[in-house]
Amino acid sequence: MQNETFKEWHSNSTFGICRLSLLSVYKKPVMDAGLSTQILFGELYEVIQVGGDGQWLKIEGLESIGSGWILASQHYSLTKEAFEFFAKSPRQIVSEGIGEIKLKDNTMFLLPGSQLHAGQNEIFEWEDSIKFKGKSRPYERKANRLEVKRIALSFLHVPYLSGGRSFFGLNASSWLNLLFKIGGIVFPNELNALDNVEEKKRIPEIDIGDVIFFGTQRGIPFQAGLYIGEGTLLWVKEKVRFGTFDPEKWHKANNRPKDSIQLLTVKNLVD
Repeated sequence: MQNETFKEWHSNSTFGICRLSLLSVYKKPVMDAGLSTQILFGELYEVIQVGGDGQWLKIEGLESIGSGWILASQHYSLTKEAFEFFAKSPRQIVSEGIGEIKLKDNTMFLLPGSQLHAGQNEIFEWEDSIKFKGKSRPYERKANRLEVKRIALSFLHVPYLSGGRSFFGLNASSWLNLLFKIGGIVFPNELNALDNVEEKKRIPEIDIGDVIFFGTQRGIPFQAGLYIGEGTLLWVKEKVRFGTFDPEKWHKANNRPKDSIQLLTVKNLVD
């Protein structure tokens, strides 16, 4: 089955779109390498390298969703023109629960964060080919603070999975990337990219929807959470769970071990 699909892939195509409910992206071009990230239905990516045996493609996901290797048999190629069309076109984001679409005679289930591109195109013929059931919101409408909180709470108790990016498992950065994406906001799927995330906020000014970064005294981030008000945060520790926001507990102090958890910064992405 994979070889048959692979024959349809053109080696000069450098763009793609996910046509599966969930596409696994691996750290290396081997099945047991571990997940780097995952791509949801309708998300776009660019092919940046072809594996030596032609069975693997290294890709970079659009809008900071991550990079890594996918099976060439799972690649759905786009022309540059189609890629740019979808990147700029209006879209609906599956916002909660499981969505369902019918593509001609096939039914597919969509996870939160999956996207449907509006407008007619030979790939997605909306009026004739797609029927969607579920809850969605327009990506172009940015969520306010309370909406971000509601989206975040919809992931409560989702388990931790290194490299995961769905209801079936995720990590701190992929969870934040996903919940803000549903809210129409780009958030990098790497904690090390926190310097690129908007302005810092002083702790007394913290508000619902602000992102709290934790790390070591050396300034290396390794955890993040979302402030949801009343001294409470949501973060991924074994699963998405509640935590107590205690700035004094995590305050930098000279007598604390260098690798102990510290509050690094608070950043704002929501108006």
